[in-house]
Amino acid sequence: MKIAGIIVEYNPLHNGHVYHINETLKKSDADLLIAVMSGNVVQRGEFSSFDKFSKTKWALNAGIDLVIELPGLYVLQNADIFAATAVDILHKAGVHEIYFGSEKGDINALKSAAEIMRTDVYDQAIKKYLDQGYSYPSSADKAMQSLSSDTVHKNPNDILGIQYINAAYHLKTPIKMHAIKRTQSGYYESFDKEKTIQSATAIRARLSENKLIENTVPPYVLSDRSKFFDHKTIFPYLKFLLSTYKKETLKTIFSVEEGIETHILKAFDAKSYGDLIKQLSTKRYTQAKIKRLLMHMILGVKKSDLTTFDIPYLRILGMNKKGQAHLNQLKHTLDIPLITKIKRTRHPLLETELQISKLYSFFTHEDNYLNEFLPVIIL
Repeated sequence: MKIAGIIVEYNPLHNGHVYHINETLKKSDADLLIAVMSGNVVQRGEFSSFDKFSKTKWALNAGIDLVIELPGLYVLQNADIFAATAVDILHKAGVHEIYFGSEKGDINALKSAAEIMRTDVYDQAIKKYLDQGYSYPSSADKAMQSLSSDTVHKNPNDILGIQYINAAYHLKTPIKMHAIKRTQSGYYESFDKEKTIQSATAIRARLSENKLIENTVPPYVLSDRSKFFDHKTIFPYLKFLLSTYKKETLKTIFSVEEGIETHILKAFDAKSYGDLIKQLSTKRYTQAKIKRLLMHMILGVKKSDLTTFDIPYLRILGMNKKGQAHLNQLKHTLDIPLITKIKRTRHPLLETELQISKLYSFFTHEDNYLNEFLPVIIL
């Protein structure tokens, strides 16, 4: 049996994602499609605009057979850790090929960039720019520019694609990587009424302004639009934390380093979420890094809580009959727990996942937490 895998956030699932799923099924000719998906937090450092269980149902409706959760603390990391943990989950789930969206759409160009990133000369170049005070992403960009004339490393989906390729390399897994070229709309493009495929960023902006998105998402997503949650509304809670956190406590929070804690506590006068991010962003601290830091602060994630990024379990969010049949086979060979039901005794990482869900439910709806204890979704 041939198994394909994809790595998704579906924030929200839109026509471009449906295209990605259909192209994956067509190009792979796979018997089974598995998705590893972020839950109630997303990689850019925010709460998801839609809850994980709604996203799981959408994924199954769109043609995915099995949905596995990427733990929230692994989601809220830089691209290389996000990619490494997602690829490892798909590897443990028995995936043979991974298909990811790409601006370039050229797997050979992405593989070449990945090879450069594995060299000592690349590491030395990054260190040179870090020593000059640049952020890690800026240093990585400058290092790649100095070693290659290709600009493939500048695009957001290509950046992740390169990390997926390197993750598979370091895992020594035989998983084959494939790039599916993005169509119609770029990652940062504004909403265009003439296009049926829009970026998730543009769709979220429309939803926050209560504008129409009818032609850009499937009907089963459109019917859930009332569940939309705007992350920026947590700003008063962030202001509260800024007024209560002490410097020494803040130093213990994961990703707080190099004296940034003093800078954070001085931002109490910020007037909005956007203003706060702008105030805290520096040459070394990008907006994405600041957002992830603030999420670690909101969740109270300490440095001592994340000492490893090994995959301790596979937590199933949803499946259909084909996915269920695969799990029945997988459980006989899997060397880590397979979780389909929350039990009283659970791994600390799963305990933290429930804490994330509890706080998410505080901002959205209590059912989002209660749903954690329901049977796995089967469609």
